[in-house]
Amino acid sequence: MRHEDVAAYALGLLDEGERTEFEHHLRGCDSCADEVGAFAAMGELIKGVHPDDLLPNPPDPQVESLLVRRAATERRRRRIHRTFMSAAACLVVAAGVFLAVSSMTSAPNPDSVHGPARDLLLTGRTYALSDSATGVSGVVGLEDKGWGTHVALELKGVKGPLQCRLLAVGDDGRSEVVASWGVPAKGYGVAGSPDPLVLHGGTSLPQSDLNHFTIETFDGRTLGTVAV
Repeated sequence: MRHEDVAAYALGLLDEGERTEFEHHLRGCDSCADEVGAFAAMGELIKGVHPDDLLPNPPDPQVESLLVRRAATERRRRRIHRTFMSAAACLVVAAGVFLAVSSMTSAPNPDSVHGPARDLLLTGRTYALSDSATGVSGVVGLEDKGWGTHVALELKGVKGPLQCRLLAVGDDGRSEVVASWGVPAKGYGVAGSPDPLVLHGGTSLPQSDLNHFTIETFDGRTLGTVAV
């Protein structure tokens, strides 16, 4: 079955076998399906005219011109439709790329989204810390556990690169490392990197025996202290 048979099909010139075969072809060919509509309109123009009546005289120029114009208009309409759909598809793809990039660039800093630590800072007993000399500030959150004390820290105003630790100090002077971390060059809670560092850890010291917490660098420099 050839694409050229679309006119014969639309005008009813195919026999039953050919017509069945062409209808099967139409189900998988969008191009022929579009052309059938155009040729069907031509069939309406010549409906009721016997082929023998057309033989003695040449085609009416007005009718021929009308058919040519109608076919040209239909082709132009299809081109515009294809162009529009292509442009729409490009916009959809561009929007998808923009949303994906936007979601990646606007996503919160993973160092600032920490479920257990953030929950403890909201529900536990909290203590604020601030050191005017170093510019470091933050919040320490505490809750009692059977094994000691669960500790959360939110830290701001620290620039890197640094290696730091949080020390829990008891009333008897005993100290334990609650957590340690690295500070990247961009820092936390500073200009250009506004999100704080949020983390959690633990100490075997019960909350009732705690005296204070100290944030210090690995080389022993104190960044901030908070009494509890």
